[in-house]
Amino acid sequence: MRRRAIPLAAVALLCAATPPPDVPPTEAPVEVQREVLAKGKRHPEWFAIPVLFWLPETRLGFGAAGGLHFAGTGERRSSSVFAVAVYTLNRQGSLDLSAELWTTAGSLLAARTRGVVFPDRFYGIGPETSEADGEGFTRSYAELGLLGELAVLPGRLRMGPRLDLRTERVDEVEPGGILASGEVAGVGRFTALGVGLSATWDTRDTPLWATRGTFAQGWFLGYPSTIGNGHEVFARLGGEVRGFLPLPGRVVLGGAAYFEEAHGETPFALLPKLGSTRWLRGYREGRFRDRLAWAAQTEVRVPVRGRLAATGFLAAGDVAPSLGELRWDTIKVAGGGGLRWRLTDGGAHVRADVAAGGEGVEVYVTLLEAF
Repeated sequence: MRRRAIPLAAVALLCAATPPPDVPPTEAPVEVQREVLAKGKRHPEWFAIPVLFWLPETRLGFGAAGGLHFAGTGERRSSSVFAVAVYTLNRQGSLDLSAELWTTAGSLLAARTRGVVFPDRFYGIGPETSEADGEGFTRSYAELGLLGELAVLPGRLRMGPRLDLRTERVDEVEPGGILASGEVAGVGRFTALGVGLSATWDTRDTPLWATRGTFAQGWFLGYPSTIGNGHEVFARLGGEVRGFLPLPGRVVLGGAAYFEEAHGETPFALLPKLGSTRWLRGYREGRFRDRLAWAAQTEVRVPVRGRLAATGFLAAGDVAPSLGELRWDTIKVAGGGGLRWRLTDGGAHVRADVAAGGEGVEVYVTLLEAF
């Protein structure tokens, strides 16, 4: 076993350690480190690096990350374990432990456990909430996510069970606000176990900077009220599709769409939402939330010179109480552009984006693409 050298740019800006609060296990940064550190390797290697990032929800954040990657003879991908601890100037902190184990047939067992303390803003529920009505609260939670996907078509299709165990507390709400009124589910403390299924289709040439192929994933989680305490029965389901088309001059045209829906008395912190570094850049994460959310985006990726590339992107999305209550006149639109600096041959990039939505301009400095 030996330590792997990390490019200096990655040391300065490796912020894949701060994914959105509720990403599934397969979106954890383990895959990033596997590609960054283990491409073509068959012997165990470890790493330890500092972390620095800037996001609208956190502002400046910093911390440390470390991990180990390894692969057995004949495995399609390297297995990994990963740990990261971060803290932001907004007094948000998290500890994240992740692991991915791959078999020679292409099956995946993924696990992720997190502990998070996250002061945040709540703007209400629905597509027409006002930014001026935002109120503060603090979300503290611990979760364990497990995913087991068997290779149905090796190298293309995987399917299997999925589990989400969490204990969560929402407190420090503003007196006289919506959260303090008791009208919104999920204020206070609850413990819940979600059980469901997941299916993933993946034909991309690389997961980090794809130039061709498609990715599609669908999942479902049901949370019975008889397992855990402090909540009624609820369920969540979602899906995502990404596609990439190579154009002349090494230009790539990408597109992605996302859909998520919640049923029953879903805690407000787990309701589908828009914003973040992935969906509708230009709006802070959680600016809009409801029982249903959708978003679609397209992006053009253009090589500039050497390791430098540029992008332009446009996105639209909205939330609603149900599919039948979606409206054309409340659709949110955002767009912008950015620069990319390639760190590795596997396609890991530092990205700096400037995005404008209906409420102003946001800046993102992070690692990896929105899709």
